[in-house]
Amino acid sequence: MKPPVLNIPIVLASKSPRRKQLLEEAGFTFRIQALDVDESFPETLAKREVAAYLAEKKARASKHFLQSGEVMLTADSVVLLDGKIYEKPKDRADAIRILEALADNKHQVVTGVCLLNAEKHRTFSGVSDVSLEPLSRAEIEYYVDHYQPYDKAGSYAIQEWIGHCKIARIEGLYTNIMGLPVQLVYQHLEYFL
Repeated sequence: MKPPVLNIPIVLASKSPRRKQLLEEAGFTFRIQALDVDESFPETLAKREVAAYLAEKKARASKHFLQSGEVMLTADSVVLLDGKIYEKPKDRADAIRILEALADNKHQVVTGVCLLNAEKHRTFSGVSDVSLEPLSRAEIEYYVDHYQPYDKAGSYAIQEWIGHCKIARIEGLYTNIMGLPVQLVYQHLEYFL
């Protein structure tokens, strides 16, 4: 028998294959109903608050998809280094530039999550520190050309080559770096029981 939290019907408002994979692997009950939402945010917003702000913005825009008893789940991830947000790369040159900045540095991955239903909501963030080893230009080009990380904040995925070969240390949740802090989602969903 499943724990009660896993039986809460979730509407995942995301096109991310990684978020879908993580929810499936954890045994959650969910359906996908994605919507394109403008990802702009106020310039005055603290950088660590951007992901949560965007997750809540996506949830409110997608709320009309909810059916009785369902909980909406939205998420957004940003990569932070030296007070700057590194979003999804615009093209190959941008992906290379981002990875050159992250190489041989410690950065943060912040994934904001919003859970809401008709009566209540919870917004929270997972924060993970990632220490990347030095990357040569050849390694960066190999990664970008073979894995094409154009849909990934910070131009990389922890579950691909860079994660396997070039991550020196992780502090925080691995799933947060993949795009969804599953342990925190599980905890916060208990509020909806």
